[in-house]
Amino acid sequence: MENDTLGFPDEHVIIGDDAFPLRINLMKPYSKRKLSNKEVIFNYRLSRARRVVENAFGILVWRFRVFLGPIELQPSTVDKVIWSVCALHNWLRMTNSNA
Repeated sequence: MENDTLGFPDEHVIIGDDAFPLRINLMKPYSKRKLSNKEVIFNYRLSRARRVVENAFGILVWRFRVFLGPIELQPSTVDKVIWSVCALHNWLRMTNSNA
């Protein structure tokens, strides 16, 4: 990420947790020390965003087993796989398919 090898646009970040080191494109919660009200609110909102992402990928993993293990492809190909699976998932939802 730091040397732009993944090709993220400047305005995009990755949401992490305390296990990750702080980086320029990585948002993580403030540590559990005495937090200001703004820091508590930030941590809460970041946690909610992270849960939304985790839930979305949980649904995709349940429906499409391709995400059960590592995807050993080039990042540009992984991007296409994720977009394709999301589009397929949305189509299946619109057609009320349980497949």
